[in-house]
Amino acid sequence: MKKCFVFIVSVVLCFGFAACADRRRISFEPGQSDLQEQNTMPQNSEISQQQTTGSQTETPAASDVETSTAAEQKAVLIVGEQKMEITLYNTPAANALYERLPLTLTFEDFNGIEKIAYLDDALPTEEEEDAYTPSTGDFCLYAPWGNLSIFYQDFRQSSGLISLGHIDSGMDVIRMQSDSFVATLERAD
Repeated sequence: MKKCFVFIVSVVLCFGFAACADRRRISFEPGQSDLQEQNTMPQNSEISQQQTTGSQTETPAASDVETSTAAEQKAVLIVGEQKMEITLYNTPAANALYERLPLTLTFEDFNGIEKIAYLDDALPTEEEEDAYTPSTGDFCLYAPWGNLSIFYQDFRQSSGLISLGHIDSGMDVIRMQSDSFVATLERAD
């Protein structure tokens, strides 16, 4: 009888510990501190805003956080006479880029997936995610090379890729560019 009781208690404890371990794994991504999880900005425009229940706010993992509209900054990329509207997220790298505007950039095609342009000076990347999975319309920084990227095709997760924002309108302008082109990136009015 004692053996049966000990066995049942052991099984219940194992399930309890497993449930706690799974819950912790969902709440925190490996290598992230609580502070990073609370302060990291969005990576995917399809994720809904944070959910508030009672007086507590549940904070999703950093890759699931949506930017609040109050923290976003608007920019415009001008190619010839055509304009593309861009939303820059409230992240250290995106904020540093916004402070440097206006910039004249020369974009070129890379791999039939993205248009890239190199910056003269590096953007801060210390508090940024170390990998990102871009979708069509994502505006990113590839930290190892120091280039901006506008993705006109979906791509796989890439180490060193940092989401800066998203192209809100005008992606056709990017798709139409077959050669290198000069563009001006400036703050929206």
